[in-house]
Amino acid sequence: MTRLGPVVLIQVQRSALKQDGIGYDHSPLLQVEEAAVGPHGLVGLHDGGWVLDVHGALHPKARGGGRRALSMGFTSHYHLMEQRFGGPALGAAGENLIVATERRVVPDDLAGGVVVETTRGPVEFPAPRPAAPCREFTSYLLGFDGVAPRSEIAPDLEFLEGGMRGFLLAVDHLRGWHRLRVGDEVWARPA
Repeated sequence: MTRLGPVVLIQVQRSALKQDGIGYDHSPLLQVEEAAVGPHGLVGLHDGGWVLDVHGALHPKARGGGRRALSMGFTSHYHLMEQRFGGPALGAAGENLIVATERRVVPDDLAGGVVVETTRGPVEFPAPRPAAPCREFTSYLLGFDGVAPRSEIAPDLEFLEGGMRGFLLAVDHLRGWHRLRVGDEVWARPA
């Protein structure tokens, strides 16, 4: 296996970040030190209680039909976005887990799957798929007040493809809940 790095940020998305046709707001993101992931999605531990992520099947306003139940991004991708756009803040794209690594991670790097090594043992995920970039987040990166037409931001959307905007991990194979903490190590299995 190839070590990708430690988890340096865990966050729960409490409600939608994309304001369809209006813009992008990352204020619903809540950073936590610990979360649990299971077949129905992610929950974060905050002030002694569990906070549901909006992409999980248990959330009353669940988004994405559970197909986006867990997402992962990389610090190196945020450095590349900062070079191009002048930002954003770490985690602003809404990924649940941010992993510290020095290199760009592409889909082929994760083709064999991902393993998060926790204090209670490994949690394995099949090969994730890249999250598609959206006009709302891209317009936000470019500093627009609203959402730019696709034709105006096409090169920037292309830059955010291939995992730059994060990866989506399936959770429906999990049995029970698995605790995740800041500091857990993330590995890529060989394809």
